[in-house]
Parts: sequence; structure tokens; C-alpha cells
Amino acid sequence: MSSLHRILGSLSPHVFQQYVKAKCPRASLPPLYALELLTVYAWEMGTQEEENFRLDEGLTTVMQLLQEYEFICIYWTKYYTLQNPIIEDFVRKQLKRERPIILDPADPTHNVAKGYRWDIVAQRACQCLKQDCCYDNRENPVPSWNVKRARDIQVTVEQWGYPDLILWVNPYAPIKKVKEKIQRSRAYSGLQRLSFQEPGGERQLLRSHCSLAYYGVFSNTRICMLETIPPEIQVFVKNPDGGSHPYVIHPNSFVLGLKQQIEDKLGLLRKQQQLEFQGQVLEDWLDLGRYGIQDSDTLILSEKKEGEASLPDS
Repeated sequence: MSSLHRILGSLSPHVFQQYVKAKCPRASLPPLYALELLTVYAWEMGTQEEENFRLDEGLTTVMQLLQEYEFICIYWTKYYTLQNPIIEDFVRKQLKRERPIILDPADPTHNVAKGYRWDIVAQRACQCLKQDCCYDNRENPVPSWNVKRARDIQVTVEQWGYPDLILWVNPYAPIKKVKEKIQRSRAYSGLQRLSFQEPGGERQLLRSHCSLAYYGVFSNTRICMLETIPPEIQVFVKNPDGGSHPYVIHPNSFVLGLKQQIEDKLGLLRKQQQLEFQGQVLEDWLDLGRYGIQDSDTLILSEKKEGEASLPDS
């Protein structure tokens, strides 16, 4: 018998499904296939696909996952790859939708968990955890495997002037924990400012008390890191191609100072740049505070057309 069949046979999601169905015969309950996939995921993550495992621990783990169905976000990439930009874009959008999410391993367009009464299943799972099978002979609760509600993802931290830093992060971990990992890798005296931008979206500040899951990020991503020392702020500058970059600047600095940073980073000469904020073109020799620009505001960068007035070469 294969490992897959063994885990399914031992934990018997079919028996549990029938138990729930008997209690609620008219409810739209999750299909057996969804329960099987959740069970396989628990086995993969909890035992690293070992064939020898304790059945009671596996049962407890699956029941606990069912109780937390609103946080489940699972997918596999064995039969498709996120290296394909079309598939990656589609899967990213799928993973941002309402949970539970369990994508079919062979078809990422199909969320097998969508549209069912998982709340009823969660109630029955809670009752199951109170049964004798979930306690040992000393009446202690059977421990569960260490299985997270979503897989860890690779986070690439970009910082101008430094090599990329690769971290493995769980989407439900607070951003504060990500910052702590960065701090251990690189010593900083200022404030860490993390931001990210999804394809076609706006750059967003990642707040310490939130998680990547809060921003709908459940697959590998890239984030930008800046260090600010008060009263410095960061501003986002959206490029003509739709991408954006964060910059550190004093709020009383001239617009020209920001243009110099853009030239250093992108190679676009200051005299060729036009910056706008809330529809207003920014003048080189006025400070950012004059325009009411605050921390994490977004400015629009465009390239001046030939013949437009520009800063003379210095």
C-alpha cells in the first residue's frame, strides 16, 4: 500500500464525512476529495511523509485544522509551476480569495473547498476532539503534529546597495517577526520600513502588527526594505512602467533631492524627470512638505517630452 493510501485509510476522512452527513443530511458539506487533500497536507507537513506515524496524533491534527478552516490556504506545485507568469498571476489571485482554499494539485483553477458548510464540519471536529480517541490512557489530550495552516513561503528582501536576503516565512506570522529576522541578519540603528508591490497593484507599506496573509500574500514574494531615522520619511515613486520604488528623504528636502535619488537608482536624468502628487506637478526648488507629502505617499514619475522646460546641466 502506498503512503498516500495508508494515510487516507488510517485517518479515514470518508468515515468522518459520513458522520457529519448523518447529523446534517441536507447541508452542503465539503466533498470527500477536499477532506482527503487536507489529510494529505497534514501528513506531509506533520510527518515529512513518513510511513510510520501515530494515528491518534494524525486524527487530532486533522480535526484541529478543520476547526481553523477560515485560515486554511493550501496548494501544491507538483503538476504545475509558478515559474510560468500566467499561472503565477492566476494562482496569486486565487490565494487572495476567501478561505478555506485548497487548490486541486492537478488544476490550480479549482478550489475544491469553495462554497461548502465548513462551519458545520468545524463543529463536528470540535466534538470529535472531546471523544476518548483524542485522549491517552491518562486522560491527557493527544498531541497534534506541528502543521501550519499555510505553507512557509520564500520572501526575498531587497535593499539598495546590499545583496538580496532570502527568508522563509509563514504567511500568518506577524510582519514584526520578519523584521526580527532581518535585524538578526543585518544590524540597523534606524526604523525598518518594509513594502511590497504585486503585479498591477500599488506599493503598500507592510505594518508590523499585520501579517503577509493580511495582505493576501501566500506565495513567494519580494519586499523592499528601507531604514529611516526620524524625522525621515519614505515615499513611493511609481515609474512609467507601472512598477514603483521606495525612497528615504527628509520631509523638508527639495524635490530636486528626490530626483537625484531617482537618477542614481534608475539612471533617468533629473532634467528628464517630472514628478506629480495628487495631480500637481512638483517644482524642483520647493520642499516636499510644501505639497503636504507624508510618509508612504505615492508620487507619479514620468519622463519629460522633448522641448519641455528642464533643469539646466550643472
